[in-house]
Amino acid sequence: MTGAPGHNLRVEGLSIAYGSGPRTLHAVRDVSFTIARGEAYGLIGESGSGKTTVAFALLNYLRGGVIRGGTIEVAGEDVLAMAPAALRDFRGNRAAMVYQDPMSSLNPAIIVGEQIAEALRRHRGLDRRAAWERAVDLLALVDLPGPAALARRHPHQLSGGQQQRVVIALALSCEPDLLILDEPTTGLDTTTQAVVLDLIGELRQRVRASILFISHNLGVVAETCERIGVLYAGELVEEGPCATVVSRPGHPYTAGLLRSMPRADRAAALRPIPGSLPDLTRPPAGCIFADRCEVASAACREGRPGVRRLAGDHLARCLFPERVADLPAGDAGPLARAQGPAPDDAAASLPKLAIEGLGVTFRQRRGLPLIGRLEETRALDGVSLAVPRGQTLAVVGESGSGKSTLARSVVGLIAAERGGLRFEDKALAPRAAGREPDLLRRIQIIFQNPDGALNPQRRVLDIVGRPLRLYGRAPAAAIPARVEELLALVRLGARFAARFPHELSGGEKQRVNIARVLAADPELIVCDEPTSALDISVQAGVLNQLRELQAESGLTYLFISHDLAVVRTISDTVAVLYLGRVVETGPTATVFAGPHHPYTDSLLAALPEVGRPRRPAVAVPPLPGGTGRGCLFAPRCPQRIPGTCDRLVPPLAATGDGRLMACHVPLAGLAEAQRARDAGGRD
Repeated sequence: MTGAPGHNLRVEGLSIAYGSGPRTLHAVRDVSFTIARGEAYGLIGESGSGKTTVAFALLNYLRGGVIRGGTIEVAGEDVLAMAPAALRDFRGNRAAMVYQDPMSSLNPAIIVGEQIAEALRRHRGLDRRAAWERAVDLLALVDLPGPAALARRHPHQLSGGQQQRVVIALALSCEPDLLILDEPTTGLDTTTQAVVLDLIGELRQRVRASILFISHNLGVVAETCERIGVLYAGELVEEGPCATVVSRPGHPYTAGLLRSMPRADRAAALRPIPGSLPDLTRPPAGCIFADRCEVASAACREGRPGVRRLAGDHLARCLFPERVADLPAGDAGPLARAQGPAPDDAAASLPKLAIEGLGVTFRQRRGLPLIGRLEETRALDGVSLAVPRGQTLAVVGESGSGKSTLARSVVGLIAAERGGLRFEDKALAPRAAGREPDLLRRIQIIFQNPDGALNPQRRVLDIVGRPLRLYGRAPAAAIPARVEELLALVRLGARFAARFPHELSGGEKQRVNIARVLAADPELIVCDEPTSALDISVQAGVLNQLRELQAESGLTYLFISHDLAVVRTISDTVAVLYLGRVVETGPTATVFAGPHHPYTDSLLAALPEVGRPRRPAVAVPPLPGGTGRGCLFAPRCPQRIPGTCDRLVPPLAATGDGRLMACHVPLAGLAEAQRARDAGGRD
């Protein structure tokens, strides 16, 4: 598939393989696309589809991979024919990449301004003073506060969103012809993601680079890019204008991705794509998607379909694109619901987990050891919540709001200084070391970063099987079969049991992490951003599976997330945290219906969704910690009442519709302000 003439990047017939002999993995096969100068091209697909492999190939930087054929040209120059010295000048200068994890691009031992200045000295020949001044200018360009002071900080002294903006500044430092963004917003909270997306949109007009935007989030791609390419199992199966592809998909795979997306305006079981990616050591001779396709026929398995032009620049590699419109659309029906406790069962009526006035303060000494200034940050400040048995309480908020601190306090990784926890009305020891083994089994956690939870020296069979042995959940002879069952629950085939973590994609690692937790047969699972690393279809399957397990086994979830669409799908109740305090909580449907707390409203407004315009984000940093005076959100609140919100802490009070809200503005005032804003947005 190819794009319009006048391209700045041209990829033609690209094929890439890993390994040799019968175990050769054919990761990318005959991929072609172009990107014009100043154009943003979105590349989407499931984990393992080859997106990142294509990105690294554009820099001729494949570790272990071999380019079996094809051409890559940037501004008319053949990248694959460059000598090593020319490649060193090309990377970071004429082509730059922004990775999903900003810390993989930043040296933790060097201040961020020097890291940018070093690139300018190397590629632009600037002297030290000029390079430093330009580095500060670039930090200002990406909307970082106090760029001159921030330039002298180390990466660990910045938030995740600030780290990502530093990496974007580094990538733009030499004004590249090609900018590759590999999942640049996946790990960011909703409002920070919105700020970064707005920033990318503004910078596109200034640098006029060709942008390859890799993502599994169709909402983000639809907002950011003019054209989109859909990659499946190493093949480009659809390409066209973004608005056309997301509204009238021409390939069953693209339609399946759209149906798998959770939405903030409804709660329903999602419709994941059945099956999983094929084994690319033996790619099928016919259509690569045939085994998972709902419209496939025998003809689809006989030979690889050619590319069909549907309309204008809209192309699809499918024999029956006209059948896509007949596929079932929307959600897959009502969510599975757990049975509530019997009315006469007093013990079952108690919450599974009660959080009572929890407080955690982090202390850090600034300046010289022992005599430097001691700074305190209240990560949690009097948080009280209840998680009913067999239900899901979701906790949402920006980075730094205290969500992960709350999760780690519940499982005993962080000891709360104030308040306490009760599990089935039994007091929990603050630290996991003080809890009995069976209690440790009953309360498990799914971490956001699977790399930190998986032993790199163990195969998946050992990783998932360890809780079975540790807690006696299966006899030794039955462990391999049980591991296969658990892998199937998270939609991984039995062949994954023999792999090491480094042989898995990010999404596959997270699915192994979830299977490992399920192996313990827990009763309460703390889910700390468990789906942020998953692609859309796998996320849909995992969310459905979590709800089905809850309905069948009565599992209770404390679900931490910054993705409000995911929260709408899975949760029964929701709590909104801001700088360690609960600002709104109640039944999910009621909270999402509104009128919302102004902070909740800002989170919903920043959510990118297909077919729904997003309001521009305001890059206002939160306060550095609890001041103890007034509403903490007042400096960012468009509805603040001068003289009240900045002096008086609003109590968490009932609103009369099942919610609790901490806001001085009356509910009617919030409703009127939000109606006026929505009416203005429609105009």
